[in-house]
Amino acid sequence: MFASRDDQRRISPRIPVESFCSELHGDQLRHALVVDLSGDGLRLCRPLGGPRTRTLQLELEIPEMDEIVWATGEVCFDELRPAPRSAMAPTGILRTTGVRLVSAASRHRRLLRDFVFDTWMARRRAEDISGYLQGAACYMRG
Repeated sequence: MFASRDDQRRISPRIPVESFCSELHGDQLRHALVVDLSGDGLRLCRPLGGPRTRTLQLELEIPEMDEIVWATGEVCFDELRPAPRSAMAPTGILRTTGVRLVSAASRHRRLLRDFVFDTWMARRRAEDISGYLQGAACYMRG
């Protein structure tokens, strides 16, 4: 049985990141923080207020690479959530926005997918290795 487009986004790897992003709206530039990333979308922490549009023009950095991605995204959700006090959310409220990438250069999409998948696999291998070590016989007897 084939998965629908909505189901595919749920099974694609998603990794936590901290990367800067700029949102362009007309001649206004607003900054945001990318907090998780997949090959097809991302989640932003954005400042409160500002225009609420369905389509966003984004400029984002791929972490650990010297590469800037220009993309058009469609807002899937835009929510206010309680957050611990920090520089990112001094009011205790955090605006989080889920964005599905609808347009980007094929090179940028490929770089993004490769980065997400490679990072996801490396983290998964690290978790598997630590699990094997915990169950190793040399650690069982203390």
